[in-house]
Amino acid sequence: MAAKKDNSAKAAGGTAKKAAAGKTAAATAGGKEKSINELVSALADKTGISKVKAKEILDAHAELLVNELKETGSVQIAGIGKFKLGERAERQGRNPSTGEAITIKASKTVKFSGGKRFKDSFQ
Repeated sequence: MAAKKDNSAKAAGGTAKKAAAGKTAAATAGGKEKSINELVSALADKTGISKVKAKEILDAHAELLVNELKETGSVQIAGIGKFKLGERAERQGRNPSTGEAITIKASKTVKFSGGKRFKDSFQ
């Protein structure tokens, strides 16, 4: 029975460690991530427009950013920052379950660099 308590204590400790790590990461990031609906509601409240219109605006903005990144490889929004298309080379990795070596294929990613006004607002 003592062995079961030890195992459950280890499992609980592992879970507690993961939860603590998640809370720390969330606290560092400023709290929980907002869903699209929460963001739409916040935009609608801030601007006084309807939620439907706010969602249309966010969707259109996202579409414009994606299209511009595809065409030019970068988008700069004055005062906020710059989005830039980047590439990751093919590399070797390990399957965490089996330890087996695997090849991770090359991929594209988007990098963001905050502008001065954006960075200064967090000082």
